[in-house]
Amino acid sequence: MLNQDREIAALTPPEGKDRIVCAVKSRYGSGLSVEARFGRPTKSWLYRYYIAGKQQKMTLGNYPAMSLAEARQAHKDAIALVDKGIDPRLQKAEEKAANEAVLTVGVVVERWLDFREETGDLKPLTLLRHRQRWERHLKKHLENVRLSDLTTAHLAQALELARRGSKPASGKAPKSRGEEIRKALTTISLALDYARIHHLIPNNPARLLRPKDFNIEARTRERWLTIPELRQLWQAIDGELANQSEVEGAKRFNLISPSAAAAIKLLILTGARRGEVAQMQRSQVVNGVWTIPETKNGRAHTVYLSQLALDIIQTQRSGEFVFESARTPDKPILEDSITRALRRLQARLLPDMEPFTVHDLRRSAATNWAERLGAEERIIEVCLNHQPVNKLVRIYHRSKHEEKTRALWLRWGELVASEIASSPV
Repeated sequence: MLNQDREIAALTPPEGKDRIVCAVKSRYGSGLSVEARFGRPTKSWLYRYYIAGKQQKMTLGNYPAMSLAEARQAHKDAIALVDKGIDPRLQKAEEKAANEAVLTVGVVVERWLDFREETGDLKPLTLLRHRQRWERHLKKHLENVRLSDLTTAHLAQALELARRGSKPASGKAPKSRGEEIRKALTTISLALDYARIHHLIPNNPARLLRPKDFNIEARTRERWLTIPELRQLWQAIDGELANQSEVEGAKRFNLISPSAAAAIKLLILTGARRGEVAQMQRSQVVNGVWTIPETKNGRAHTVYLSQLALDIIQTQRSGEFVFESARTPDKPILEDSITRALRRLQARLLPDMEPFTVHDLRRSAATNWAERLGAEERIIEVCLNHQPVNKLVRIYHRSKHEEKTRALWLRWGELVASEIASSPV
């Protein structure tokens, strides 16, 4: 009998079987179980009960959208109905019909946003951006559309109207505007996925839409910087820091603050994610090893720091966070501050270079590990923390390749120091 969330998450059918059903412990009574099927990322919460002398079965919801605690609460509610002689399946069908009659797209989007805020599985800034895209681009077109009436045509029309809000003579949406509409499509699609998982709609009509349907090119994720380009960026950073002037006794950061400059350099040296570098704490660095306690994939990650990386860290103020906010001491630098600083540098000092993003620095490290250092793909994947979902395989990879990943980071640090950095730090 399963009793913990981690047991639910790890449940998979045995070899040669398509499905497995396991009982789940609930203080409210018996009958709660979870079903896992081969090849499906979600699992189903089931409740078996007797009513009018016959055994019945119903689906309470899907894991992980419905947590273990929520499944137990749903189990409790269903038991209460059975005790009153009410079939919970019929009650659920009636509630669904009533909800579909009054539910609007606006209500569902707000529910989804509230749900994500409560679960905390999205960063506050990411959640804010989803809300802003809904309110700026889609709310006025879709808010009052009944969910049961929503079609792909509704969504296409709303996105087309949003795209027309700003377009040049060529007819194509500007890159910034086009990217916003592409992300707005992602936002509404995620909200409707939530509705589908909670059985509010049978399918997600947004899944049939693509950015090209609105004359918007989907963002390609192939940009990476060569060694000469990385050298040019590094030198631009150092040159800007050297040229910064004093204004009324306070430092004026023309394009980039020392914290943002150092953070960008560490992104190049480690291939880490922007958020991981921004939140880096001194307590996480011990004997040249940076241990990130919780990463994007929910698992701890170990990064071996080169001497150049350690020297860069040493130049920062000795607070809790390695890269402090220029405006709010003792607080970490904002992720967006790094992004904006990089954009300003490109606009002012690197106008002839093909545009690139902060994430492209991570891709640049990985690509150069392969191109310049001949690193094996599986070693690069471990360094990027792109690790297998299977726990046993993950532990095996980490232990087997530990020395190789360490050697790769140190070799890359030496290459950056000799061919990219314009000065030791």
